[in-house]
Amino acid sequence: MRISRSLMIVISLASSLTQITGQTPIQVAFWNIENLFDTTNTERISDDDFTPSGRYEWTESRLLKKLHDLSQVIHDLNQNWDLAVLGLAEIENREVLERLNSDFIKRNFDLVHKESPDERGIDCGLLYDPSLLHLYRSFFIPIFLGGDEKTRDIIEAEFKYQQDPKGYSLYVFVNHWPSRWGGQAQTDPLRRKAAATLRNRIDQILRSDPSADIIVMGDLNDHPDDPSVQDVLLARKMSAQYLPGELINTMWPIHADPQRGTYKYRGEWGCLDQILISRGLTDTFGFTWTFQSTDVFSPAYLIETEGEYAGWPFRMYRSGTYHGGYSDHLPVHCQLTYNRR
Repeated sequence: MRISRSLMIVISLASSLTQITGQTPIQVAFWNIENLFDTTNTERISDDDFTPSGRYEWTESRLLKKLHDLSQVIHDLNQNWDLAVLGLAEIENREVLERLNSDFIKRNFDLVHKESPDERGIDCGLLYDPSLLHLYRSFFIPIFLGGDEKTRDIIEAEFKYQQDPKGYSLYVFVNHWPSRWGGQAQTDPLRRKAAATLRNRIDQILRSDPSADIIVMGDLNDHPDDPSVQDVLLARKMSAQYLPGELINTMWPIHADPQRGTYKYRGEWGCLDQILISRGLTDTFGFTWTFQSTDVFSPAYLIETEGEYAGWPFRMYRSGTYHGGYSDHLPVHCQLTYNRR
């Protein structure tokens, strides 16, 4: 692939920003953690299976193991760079998120969460390090699918770099779009509606500031080349040629490799979990995405090693049977740096 001289200059500047500023890189990550439920039955949501007497025999001891295992992964994610923002999917409520944060991670994260109307009772959540980023404001964006269909709200959080509270903003969106349950083609219109909802909000931000620093993360339940992502959200491969407002899908190099991904279906890897950035994150003002820093976090302990599913993500349940693993998805993460005015 041929890259223009101007884009190469941007790439070089982004890669060397740490040396220019002397600042520590920060890390942004997302993970679908597969059904973090408490053990009690809650009215109005379908959580009966996740109780001690339910189908999955979800006991306090299993929940404790789950919380411990999640905290291990989050701790390991933090080893190389400071983990500033972690988006999460499939959380039942604020209580389990607070329990994970305060009793197991013990890293002084603050959290952003709100109960959403999803019938399964699962929400998105966001953890962030207030010593690195100041939460300026947050919103929860509902997705209207029509009829009786309901899904998770999109989290929007606007951050300022803690050491420059009057400086540039970083807009973070955490997503978990409608699933493919019932068929990819049949459910495609639902994800298009989710993409259109997010696109509308991003357009509002870019109209005010065309160079805004925006990062979109989440389990989109579609791949980088699916219409909801490419055509509706306008998230595409990095290129020197782009239309105003287009996002860069930083997962394309991983999506193009058949041996890599975040989720396995029928033996094939796919990139349902993605990190997308605005063009503002490729300049040297404010927050900057470090070129080629987006990756899948896949230490050996997150992968099955034996049996029929060797090489698959080590998940918690398989075919309705407790398997004792971490999640059916792998985390994705990237590096950002900050440049003052």
